[in-house]
Formats: sequence, structure tokens, C-alpha cells
Amino acid sequence: MPADRATLTLALAVTMLVQFAQHATRPMASYRALGLDASVEQLGLLALSFGILSIAVAIPIGRLVDRRGARATTVGGIALMGGAAAAHGIVSDLVGLIAAHTVLGLGLIFAVVGLQAIVAHAGPPDGADARFGLFGATISLGQVLGPIVAGGMAEVLIAAQLAAPDDPYGTTPTFVLAGALCAAAAIASLRLPRFPGGNREARVLDSAEGVKPGGLGTVLRAPHMGKALWASMVVLTATDVLTVYLPAIGAERGWSVAFVSILLAVRAALSFAVRVGTAPLVRMLGRRPLLVGACGIGAAALLLMAPVLPAWVAVVLMAVTGLVLGIGQPLTMAWVSRSAPDELRATALAVRLTANRVGQSLIPVAVGAVAALAGSGAIFIVLSALLVSTSVAVARSNLR
Repeated sequence: MPADRATLTLALAVTMLVQFAQHATRPMASYRALGLDASVEQLGLLALSFGILSIAVAIPIGRLVDRRGARATTVGGIALMGGAAAAHGIVSDLVGLIAAHTVLGLGLIFAVVGLQAIVAHAGPPDGADARFGLFGATISLGQVLGPIVAGGMAEVLIAAQLAAPDDPYGTTPTFVLAGALCAAAAIASLRLPRFPGGNREARVLDSAEGVKPGGLGTVLRAPHMGKALWASMVVLTATDVLTVYLPAIGAERGWSVAFVSILLAVRAALSFAVRVGTAPLVRMLGRRPLLVGACGIGAAALLLMAPVLPAWVAVVLMAVTGLVLGIGQPLTMAWVSRSAPDELRATALAVRLTANRVGQSLIPVAVGAVAALAGSGAIFIVLSALLVSTSVAVARSNLR
């Protein structure tokens, strides 16, 4: 197997384990919070805690990866995630839960910056759409497996009346499993290359010959980078808000833990399917029309979910949402990566992650405040409006 393909395969396998652990842990963290009598506003704080440190550290991590390599960052981040995931199962109050969730988000940002850099460099720039499509599909696979396995274990525990009094939703086994998956991923990632896209000697030679890498300003000055970052932030945050708030919406509407897990898994499964086919869709429709249409359709589907609906309608609309939101992540990731110089790809992707974390930190809190005033259905209305704004921004961009 060629070196680039072997590297990409290993990076995707590690990504799947990490995303499985993350997407099993996060909805169960919401249920853990509900078991500790958390309010909707406090769920917003839980979501805020996950991304808050990433805002400060993502870009420095990206610069570090560009200069020093990706492997240590990836291994250390995954190990940190594993410890934080396990800690979710032993905390006894909301303060401890929020602290564990904060560390989980910090570990994820270290891991993802490294993994994205490895994927970006595992082949030529014109193949970025296909590579990031597979990367996004792998994330979706973790999103499918995580909620299904977590929800299934919780339902078994509840049905057997084995859930602890301080954990009525049966979340603890999920946190143990997530910690074990992260341990396996950290061990596997030790075999990833230290310097994606070239060895240390090549970089030293470039520096000696006077090739000076640009800085953050070079990335931010790329044409229409702001629109790319906005599109990325909204698409990811829409997915994130659904993950955080769907348990509360389900509890309000009488949906079981298993049904909420099914909704999250359906969304992720359709995202997985469309991301596998990203490259053919780009060739057929073009990047800009594809992203504009996806955001518009997603906005309509979320708007239709605002009123209380029969369960089967919710499943259909969540499937449509997953299909169209799944398109956004690989396209925006490739857009940002291809816009940056080769030696600044990790930095550019870290800028994207920073924008994403700003959205993940601020938008859920704002959505929670709106939901507290106007009811849980308002969550879908706010997300729909954000996707409409994204569709307009992309339509006016230089994305080709």
C-alpha cells in the first residue's frame, strides 16, 4: 500500500474511534446533567464548556503542528479525551461534569488539529475534496455508532433497573467505553507520521533557502475566507446544537432515550452516506451550487421540526437534515485547506476549528436562552435562520 494511502487509512481509523467516543459521550453528558436536575440554560453552559478553551488554543496548536509535527499533538489529545470521558462517570455535581466536559473538548481540539493536518497532506491538493469527504464520512460513522451504542446500553440498564439513583438515565457504562476507545486510538496513533506532507529535513532546507512561511494574517487574507469560516461554523454548530439539545427536546415531547438516540444516529447515517459520495457530487453539481442548495434544504427541514410532530415525521426530517448538513463539513474543510499555502494548512484548518468553536460556545447558549423564553421548538427556528444566512453567504462567495 502506498505511504500516503496507508497514512490516510490509519488516520481515518483513529478518527472513527475518537468520534465514536465523543458522540457517545456528549449526549450522555446531557442526560447525566438532566439526572443532576440541570435546567435548559445549564445545558447551554455544558455545551459552552466543551468548546470554550478551543477558541484560545486551536490556532497556536495549528502553528505548532505546522512547525513541529502532528503525532505528539494527536496522541496527547486523544489520551486527554480518554481521561475526561471516564471522569464523566464519576462526577457527582454539575460543576464536576462541566469541568470534565471542558477537558474533553480540549483533548478533542488537540487530536483533530493533528488528524486534519495529516489528512490534508496525505495526497495532492486537488484530491482534498475526496480525502475530506472520507474524513467527514468517518466522523459520521462515529456519530452513528456512538449514540446507538450509548442509547442501547442506557436502555438496558434502565430496563434492568440497574441505573444508580444519581444516574437515572444509565450513562456510566458509556463513559467507561469511551475512555477505553480513546486508549485504543491513542496507541494506534503512535504509528502516524510525525511530519505530514514532508519530513523535518525538507522543512529545514526550505527555511535555509529563504522560504519563509507566512503567518496567521496570510491565512485570514485569503479571498472570501470569512465566508468559508462562517459556513463551516454554522454547519457544524447546527449539528452540535442538535446533539446537545435533542435530549431536552425529547424529554419535553415524551420521546424515550432510545428514540432520541435513533434520531441522532439517523442524522449521522445520512451524513455518512453523502460524505462518501462527496467527490462525485462535486463533479456533478459544482461546489458552490451544492453547498448553497444543501444549506437551503437544511433550513427548510429544521423549520418544519419546530412544531410537535408525529415520531415518524421527525425521523424523516432528521434524515433530510443529516443528508444536507453532511455535505457542508468536507466542502468547507477542503475550501479552507486549498485556500492556504502548503506550509500553513494546519494553521488554516485550526483557524476553521477556532471559528467552529466560537459558534459551538456562543450559539448553544443563545439558543438555550431563546428556548427558555419561547419553548424548545424555537431551537429549530434559530438554526434554520442561521442556515439561510449561510446559503446567501456561499452564493456570494468565490467557491468553485
